[in-house]
Amino acid sequence: MAFNYEKHNGGHSQDSFWTSYSDLFLGLSTIFLLLYVVASLRTGTDALRSQIENQKLTMQVEELQHQLNMYESVKNDYIANQAPKDEAQEYQELMDKLTLLQEDAKTEKDRLVAEALENQKKVKALNKYQQMVRNVLNANKMAKSKIINRDDLIKDQDVEIATKEGEINNLQKDIDTKRQLIAQGEQQIAETRETLAKRQNELRAAYKTNKINKAKFEAKMAAVRSEAHNKVAALNNANAQYQQQLQEANAQLGQTQSDLTKTQGLLAQKEGEARGLQGKLGEAQGQLGAVKGQLQATQGQLNAAQGELDATKGALGHAQGQVGALKGQLGTMKGQLSATEGQLAQARAEIEARKSVASEIQKGFAKAGVKADIDLQTGDVVLDFGQAYFDSDSDRLKMEMKGVLEKAMPIYSKSLFGNPKISDKVSAVEIIGFASPTYQGRFVDPKSNKPEDKKALKYNMDLSYRRANSIFSYMLDEQNMKFEHQRDLLALMKVSGRSFLEVMKLQNRNVANAAEFCKLNDCKKAQRVIIRFSMDQKK
Repeated sequence: MAFNYEKHNGGHSQDSFWTSYSDLFLGLSTIFLLLYVVASLRTGTDALRSQIENQKLTMQVEELQHQLNMYESVKNDYIANQAPKDEAQEYQELMDKLTLLQEDAKTEKDRLVAEALENQKKVKALNKYQQMVRNVLNANKMAKSKIINRDDLIKDQDVEIATKEGEINNLQKDIDTKRQLIAQGEQQIAETRETLAKRQNELRAAYKTNKINKAKFEAKMAAVRSEAHNKVAALNNANAQYQQQLQEANAQLGQTQSDLTKTQGLLAQKEGEARGLQGKLGEAQGQLGAVKGQLQATQGQLNAAQGELDATKGALGHAQGQVGALKGQLGTMKGQLSATEGQLAQARAEIEARKSVASEIQKGFAKAGVKADIDLQTGDVVLDFGQAYFDSDSDRLKMEMKGVLEKAMPIYSKSLFGNPKISDKVSAVEIIGFASPTYQGRFVDPKSNKPEDKKALKYNMDLSYRRANSIFSYMLDEQNMKFEHQRDLLALMKVSGRSFLEVMKLQNRNVANAAEFCKLNDCKKAQRVIIRFSMDQKK
């Protein structure tokens, strides 16, 4: 970059100053471009990752839906084809009951919702009435409070009126006293004037009779006049004071009477207001009584509605209990159905395994030239010994039978224990022997209670077991046979003898001899050996 600060500071300005800034801007724009590209790539990667996760979730949902559909199909198939008739009928009845209960619950729910709305309206009306009662009660309390205040004020006014009346009486007494004092002063002034006139007359008479001289007369006259004037002046002053006090008392009496009049007017006004408040209180009490009546009626309706609601809730609880019980039964049925489905799945898996083993045995026997009747569903093998079967009343193996066993058993053992998916599930291999339904030239009837028939049946069952055991004994000796998985096979082997009724269906029992019986019934079908394997479904 050509931005040289020292060159610019030193005064060298040959390179362009703006060229340096353009290089700087170019570098910054490159950096921002790289940041934008990185952010875009990250956004695209996040979007791609989210799309992949959404696709995985969609596939999982589809797989789960497919599994649910498969389980539903298996359940329907089991109910339609494999479930016992009473179990299918019980399941259908439960489903019908659940449907009816759901409809009843929905109807009951709608009814309860309607009743709840109606009760809500009643509650609102009750709240309104309650508010009206509160307002009336509050107005009643306020009126009573005002009446009490008016009564207190009237009592105070009565006390004040009594006080004013007492003051008026006192002032009246004071005025009467002052009037009496003024009258007494006026009387004393009159008496003083009479005394003055009498002394003057006496002095004039004495002067006339010359008892006193003129100077003495004038001096005594002046003294008498002065004394009388002073008494009169003093009495006038006292009367003036009394007169002033009397005026003040009259003014105070007028003011007190005016206050008394105002107080009486205010008292009359308050008494009028109190009477008005008492009227309003009576009216409010009447309204309160009416509202209380309406409130009691509404409360009765509300109690009745509450009773209906409680009864409905009880019925709903009972219905819910029934639904719960049916749900429990349904859960039990579902559990049984799940267990049955699991058993069905295991049975199908076992059937598939048996088919696989039967197919392998059939292929192996075909290659080895072993004739056998193989049930491709169960895997049961019926070896065909042809004419080389056991002799009558004998359990000794013939050479031809040994040859068949030496060819067949290695193939059979490999088909079972050579497949790792099946070998650990095989629980037993059974050799089942059968004897013919005849004994000493006659038919053996297993349902007969005759001693000879019981003896013949016991002999044939024993012969069936001995024939199966002779095959097992020959396989057990490794000098006779040695093949792969021989020990695995022998470790699980069982030997048993069965009745001929298991493999043949009798057409006619009422015959005279064995030859006739065997013409009517296939006796050779009973002369067979079955090799059957069992599987443990838990493995």
